[in-house]
Amino acid sequence: MLYGIRLSREQTAVVALGIDSEGRKHVLDFALGSSENVEVSRKLLSRIVTRGFSCEHRLYALLDGSDALRAAVKKFFAEAIVQRCFVNKERNLKGKLSKRHWGELSRLFRRLRSVQGIAAAEEVLGELGSFLQPINEEAFRSLHEAGDDRLALHRLEVPNTLHRSLLSTNAIENSFRHARRKLGRVTRFRADTNQAIRWLSYALLETEKGFRRIAGHDTLQHLIAALQRSEPTTESLKSAPCDLKF
Repeated sequence: MLYGIRLSREQTAVVALGIDSEGRKHVLDFALGSSENVEVSRKLLSRIVTRGFSCEHRLYALLDGSDALRAAVKKFFAEAIVQRCFVNKERNLKGKLSKRHWGELSRLFRRLRSVQGIAAAEEVLGELGSFLQPINEEAFRSLHEAGDDRLALHRLEVPNTLHRSLLSTNAIENSFRHARRKLGRVTRFRADTNQAIRWLSYALLETEKGFRRIAGHDTLQHLIAALQRSEPTTESLKSAPCDLKF
Protein backbone atom coordinates (compact mmCIF):
# COMPACT_ATOMS: atom_id res chain seq x y z
CA MET A 1 0.00 0.00 0.00
CA LEU A 2 1.20 3.49 -0.88
CA TYR A 3 -0.38 6.61 0.55
CA GLY A 4 0.47 10.23 1.32
CA ILE A 5 0.23 11.95 4.69
CA ARG A 6 0.39 15.75 4.90
CA LEU A 7 2.63 16.82 7.75
CA SER A 8 2.43 20.56 7.19
CA ARG A 9 1.54 23.07 4.52
CA GLU A 10 4.96 22.56 2.91
CA GLN A 11 5.63 18.86 3.48
CA THR A 12 3.91 15.61 2.53
CA ALA A 13 5.25 12.13 3.21
CA VAL A 14 4.53 9.23 0.87
CA VAL A 15 4.54 6.06 2.97
CA ALA A 16 4.83 2.43 1.84
CA LEU A 17 3.21 -0.32 3.91
CA GLY A 18 3.97 -3.95 3.06
CA ILE A 19 1.97 -7.07 3.89
CA ASP A 20 3.84 -10.37 3.99
CA SER A 21 2.56 -13.85 3.12
CA GLU A 22 1.35 -14.41 6.69
CA GLY A 23 -0.66 -11.19 6.76
CA ARG A 24 1.73 -9.19 8.92
CA LYS A 25 2.08 -5.48 8.14
CA HIS A 26 5.43 -3.70 7.90
CA VAL A 27 6.27 -0.02 7.45
CA LEU A 28 8.74 -0.24 4.55
CA ASP A 29 9.86 3.35 4.11
CA PHE A 30 8.70 6.88 3.36
CA ALA A 31 9.87 9.85 1.30
CA LEU A 32 9.26 13.55 1.88
CA GLY A 33 8.20 16.13 -0.65
CA SER A 34 5.76 18.94 -1.25
CA SER A 35 3.12 16.53 -2.61
CA GLU A 36 2.54 12.99 -3.94
CA ASN A 37 4.47 13.87 -7.09
CA VAL A 38 6.26 11.52 -9.48
CA GLU A 39 9.75 12.42 -8.24
CA VAL A 40 8.96 11.68 -4.59
CA SER A 41 7.08 8.50 -5.46
CA ARG A 42 9.93 7.16 -7.59
CA LYS A 43 12.46 8.08 -4.94
CA LEU A 44 10.53 6.01 -2.42
CA LEU A 45 10.15 2.96 -4.67
CA SER A 46 13.78 3.16 -5.79
CA ARG A 47 14.99 3.18 -2.19
CA ILE A 48 12.78 0.24 -1.24
CA VAL A 49 14.03 -1.83 -4.15
CA THR A 50 17.65 -0.88 -3.45
CA ARG A 51 17.24 -1.99 0.17
CA GLY A 52 16.21 -5.48 -0.99
CA PHE A 53 12.44 -5.52 -1.39
CA SER A 54 11.81 -8.34 -3.84
CA CYS A 55 9.15 -10.74 -4.98
CA GLU A 56 9.00 -13.89 -7.06
CA HIS A 57 5.57 -13.13 -8.49
CA ARG A 58 3.60 -10.09 -9.60
CA LEU A 59 3.21 -7.35 -7.02
CA TYR A 60 -0.26 -6.49 -5.73
CA ALA A 61 -0.37 -2.73 -5.11
CA LEU A 62 -3.22 -0.87 -3.45
CA LEU A 63 -3.36 2.87 -4.17
CA ASP A 64 -5.66 5.81 -3.51
CA GLY A 65 -5.83 6.83 -7.17
CA SER A 66 -2.72 9.01 -7.42
CA ASP A 67 -1.32 8.94 -10.98
CA ALA A 68 2.16 9.66 -9.61
CA LEU A 69 2.10 6.64 -7.29
CA ARG A 70 0.76 4.40 -10.05
CA ALA A 71 3.46 5.51 -12.47
CA ALA A 72 6.16 4.84 -9.86
CA VAL A 73 4.83 1.34 -9.13
CA LYS A 74 4.71 0.47 -12.84
CA LYS A 75 8.23 1.80 -13.38
CA PHE A 76 9.76 -0.56 -10.83
CA PHE A 77 7.22 -3.42 -11.04
CA ALA A 78 5.99 -3.43 -14.62
CA GLU A 79 3.66 -6.42 -14.15
CA ALA A 80 2.14 -5.14 -10.89
CA ILE A 81 -1.58 -5.60 -10.31
CA VAL A 82 -2.88 -2.19 -9.24
CA GLN A 83 -6.12 -1.93 -7.29
CA ARG A 84 -7.91 1.38 -6.70
CA CYS A 85 -9.03 1.92 -3.11
CA PHE A 86 -12.83 1.48 -2.83
CA VAL A 87 -13.14 3.72 0.23
CA ASN A 88 -11.46 6.66 -1.48
CA LYS A 89 -13.51 6.17 -4.63
CA GLU A 90 -16.79 6.02 -2.68
CA ARG A 91 -15.75 9.13 -0.73
CA ASN A 92 -14.91 10.90 -3.99
CA LEU A 93 -18.27 10.01 -5.54
CA LYS A 94 -20.19 11.17 -2.48
CA GLY A 95 -18.53 14.55 -2.92
CA LYS A 96 -20.23 14.82 -6.31
CA LEU A 97 -23.70 13.65 -5.22
CA SER A 98 -26.54 15.04 -3.18
CA LYS A 99 -26.71 13.47 0.29
CA ARG A 100 -30.03 11.84 -0.58
CA HIS A 101 -28.13 9.50 -2.92
CA TRP A 102 -25.42 8.52 -0.44
CA GLY A 103 -27.36 5.60 1.05
CA GLU A 104 -27.84 3.84 -2.27
CA LEU A 105 -24.24 4.51 -3.28
CA SER A 106 -22.97 2.96 -0.04
CA ARG A 107 -25.28 -0.04 -0.47
CA LEU A 108 -23.91 -0.75 -3.94
CA PHE A 109 -20.31 -0.38 -2.75
CA ARG A 110 -21.00 -2.82 0.11
CA ARG A 111 -22.29 -5.32 -2.45
CA LEU A 112 -19.24 -4.73 -4.61
CA ARG A 113 -16.97 -5.44 -1.64
CA SER A 114 -18.86 -8.61 -0.73
CA VAL A 115 -19.24 -10.38 -4.09
CA GLN A 116 -16.61 -12.87 -5.19
CA GLY A 117 -15.16 -13.14 -8.67
CA ILE A 118 -15.04 -10.86 -11.67
CA ALA A 119 -18.40 -11.85 -13.20
CA ALA A 120 -20.37 -10.91 -10.08
CA ALA A 121 -18.28 -7.74 -9.58
CA GLU A 122 -18.89 -6.54 -13.14
CA GLU A 123 -22.62 -7.06 -12.66
CA VAL A 124 -22.66 -4.88 -9.54
CA LEU A 125 -20.40 -2.30 -11.21
CA GLY A 126 -22.92 -2.13 -14.05
CA GLU A 127 -25.70 -1.46 -11.52
CA LEU A 128 -23.56 1.24 -9.94
CA GLY A 129 -23.02 2.86 -13.33
CA SER A 130 -26.75 2.67 -14.12
CA PHE A 131 -27.50 4.35 -10.81
CA LEU A 132 -25.01 7.19 -11.34
CA GLN A 133 -25.46 8.03 -15.03
CA PRO A 134 -28.98 9.54 -14.82
CA ILE A 135 -28.26 11.61 -11.71
CA ASN A 136 -24.70 12.87 -12.17
CA GLU A 137 -22.63 12.55 -15.34
CA GLU A 138 -19.44 13.69 -13.62
CA ALA A 139 -19.78 10.95 -10.97
CA PHE A 140 -20.46 8.41 -13.71
CA ARG A 141 -17.25 9.40 -15.53
CA SER A 142 -15.31 9.33 -12.25
CA LEU A 143 -16.49 5.77 -11.58
CA HIS A 144 -15.03 4.60 -14.88
CA GLU A 145 -11.83 6.66 -15.07
CA ALA A 146 -9.83 4.04 -13.15
CA GLY A 147 -10.39 1.40 -15.84
CA ASP A 148 -9.17 -2.09 -14.92
CA ASP A 149 -7.83 -0.84 -11.58
CA ARG A 150 -11.39 -0.79 -10.23
CA LEU A 151 -11.78 -4.58 -10.10
CA ALA A 152 -8.20 -5.83 -10.12
CA LEU A 153 -8.62 -7.98 -7.01
CA HIS A 154 -11.92 -9.47 -8.17
CA ARG A 155 -10.25 -10.35 -11.47
CA LEU A 156 -7.78 -12.55 -9.58
CA GLU A 157 -10.71 -14.70 -8.38
CA VAL A 158 -9.51 -14.82 -4.77
CA PRO A 159 -11.77 -15.50 -1.74
CA ASN A 160 -13.84 -12.50 -0.70
CA THR A 161 -12.49 -12.89 2.84
CA LEU A 162 -9.55 -10.81 1.57
CA HIS A 163 -11.71 -7.95 0.34
CA ARG A 164 -12.00 -6.22 3.68
CA SER A 165 -8.24 -5.75 3.90
CA LEU A 166 -7.20 -5.53 0.26
CA LEU A 167 -9.85 -3.34 -1.37
CA SER A 168 -9.11 -0.24 0.68
CA THR A 169 -6.13 1.62 2.09
CA ASN A 170 -7.73 1.65 5.56
CA ALA A 171 -4.76 -0.23 7.04
CA ILE A 172 -2.29 2.51 6.14
CA GLU A 173 -4.76 5.33 6.89
CA ASN A 174 -5.32 3.85 10.36
CA SER A 175 -1.55 3.80 10.80
CA PHE A 176 -1.48 7.52 10.03
CA ARG A 177 -4.13 8.20 12.67
CA HIS A 178 -2.07 6.41 15.29
CA ALA A 179 1.10 8.15 14.08
CA ARG A 180 -0.54 11.55 14.47
CA ARG A 181 -1.23 10.74 18.11
CA LYS A 182 2.47 10.07 18.56
CA LEU A 183 3.30 13.34 16.87
CA GLY A 184 1.04 15.11 19.35
CA ARG A 185 0.73 18.80 18.68
CA VAL A 186 3.69 19.05 16.33
CA THR A 187 2.27 20.64 13.19
CA ARG A 188 5.23 22.67 11.92
CA PHE A 189 8.36 21.06 10.58
CA ARG A 190 11.32 23.09 9.42
CA ALA A 191 12.10 22.08 5.85
CA ASP A 192 15.78 23.02 6.27
CA THR A 193 16.27 20.32 8.94
CA ASN A 194 15.59 16.59 9.27
CA GLN A 195 12.98 17.27 11.93
CA ALA A 196 10.09 15.80 9.92
CA ILE A 197 12.08 12.64 9.10
CA ARG A 198 12.98 12.04 12.76
CA TRP A 199 9.48 12.67 14.09
CA LEU A 200 7.70 10.60 11.44
CA SER A 201 10.20 7.73 11.77
CA TYR A 202 9.56 7.62 15.50
CA ALA A 203 5.76 7.81 15.09
CA LEU A 204 5.56 5.09 12.44
CA LEU A 205 7.90 2.71 14.27
CA GLU A 206 5.91 3.13 17.48
CA THR A 207 2.67 2.57 15.55
CA GLU A 208 4.10 -0.58 13.95
CA LYS A 209 4.46 -2.17 17.39
CA GLY A 210 0.68 -2.40 17.61
CA PHE A 211 0.09 -3.89 14.15
CA ARG A 212 -2.07 -6.99 13.87
CA ARG A 213 -2.38 -9.39 10.98
CA ILE A 214 -4.89 -8.43 8.31
CA ALA A 215 -8.39 -9.88 8.19
CA GLY A 216 -8.47 -12.95 5.93
CA HIS A 217 -4.75 -13.65 6.34
CA ASP A 218 -5.43 -17.41 6.36
CA THR A 219 -6.50 -17.20 2.69
CA LEU A 220 -3.53 -15.16 1.44
CA GLN A 221 -2.07 -18.23 -0.25
CA HIS A 222 -4.91 -17.99 -2.80
CA LEU A 223 -3.76 -14.47 -3.68
CA ILE A 224 -0.12 -15.56 -3.93
CA ALA A 225 -1.13 -18.43 -6.23
CA ALA A 226 -3.13 -16.04 -8.42
CA LEU A 227 -0.20 -13.63 -8.65
CA GLN A 228 2.07 -16.48 -9.71
CA ARG A 229 -0.16 -17.58 -12.60
CA SER A 230 1.03 -14.94 -15.06
CA GLU A 231 4.04 -15.69 -17.25
CA PRO A 232 6.81 -13.14 -16.56
CA THR A 233 7.62 -10.69 -19.36
CA THR A 234 10.97 -9.20 -20.27
CA GLU A 235 9.99 -6.04 -18.45
CA SER A 236 8.99 -7.88 -15.29
CA LEU A 237 12.33 -9.70 -15.27
CA LYS A 238 14.06 -6.31 -15.35
CA SER A 239 11.99 -5.23 -12.35
CA ALA A 240 12.91 -6.10 -8.83
CA PRO A 241 12.23 -9.85 -8.65
CA CYS A 242 7.56 -9.85 -3.54
CA ASP A 243 7.24 -11.92 -0.76
CA LEU A 244 8.68 -9.53 1.79
CA LYS A 245 12.28 -10.41 2.50
CA PHE A 246 14.31 -8.68 5.19
